[in-house]
Amino acid sequence: MNAPRTSPIPAGAELVTSDLDAARTFYNDLLGWTYTATADGFTASMNGVPAAELRAGPAPARWWAVFGAADATAVQAAASRAGARLTGDEVHDPLGGSFRLRTGLTAVFPGPGRPCWYEYMTNDPAGADRFHADALDLRAAVPPGAPDDSYALLTNGGAPVAGRLKTPPPLDTLLPAGWMVYLAVADPDDVAERAQRQGGRLLVAPRDVVTGRVCALADPAGAVFTVIRPGRADG
Repeated sequence: MNAPRTSPIPAGAELVTSDLDAARTFYNDLLGWTYTATADGFTASMNGVPAAELRAGPAPARWWAVFGAADATAVQAAASRAGARLTGDEVHDPLGGSFRLRTGLTAVFPGPGRPCWYEYMTNDPAGADRFHADALDLRAAVPPGAPDDSYALLTNGGAPVAGRLKTPPPLDTLLPAGWMVYLAVADPDDVAERAQRQGGRLLVAPRDVVTGRVCALADPAGAVFTVIRPGRADG
């Protein structure tokens, strides 16, 4: 998140749901979020640090990755040329993914109970890499030693700011295509158990991956997100 802001990068997350009260209760119980009312919803905070925005909207509920840009108009024009459909601040790419685009956005600081990573999930990695390069100037780089290009880092000025994953079966039938928001937690196994007790669904059971321990969940309204206990940088 410290890369130069010469290109739009994912800088926050927003939950749009038809039942804000139910969402507030679920995420407070699950992550410890507290809330401050805004003009059109709530700002969720963790230990006094802003974590996400919650806004009312029609079903189905969903989590959005929010990109910050110095010049949203220029980014919208580039995205449109790359085949995206624009609706207000929403950018709907030609592969089925979507994100929100805003100027003047203060990036969420990663930490417990807050977004710490963003990953684009797709069955068409080559198409996704072309779109993100053409629309956002984010370049795909396969990590050294990787056996293939099923996973790549999306880089801004050479620094990784997001990931791109070729979603393998059967995950491609369980997880939606497009941007996934990762929330940092201390114990994904405990979070998975408590989410289910509170009416959420477990989509991908806790598992160890290169970047830590993860599991994918849907909240009671169906909004999909992933929790992760990041691995140690020193291995």
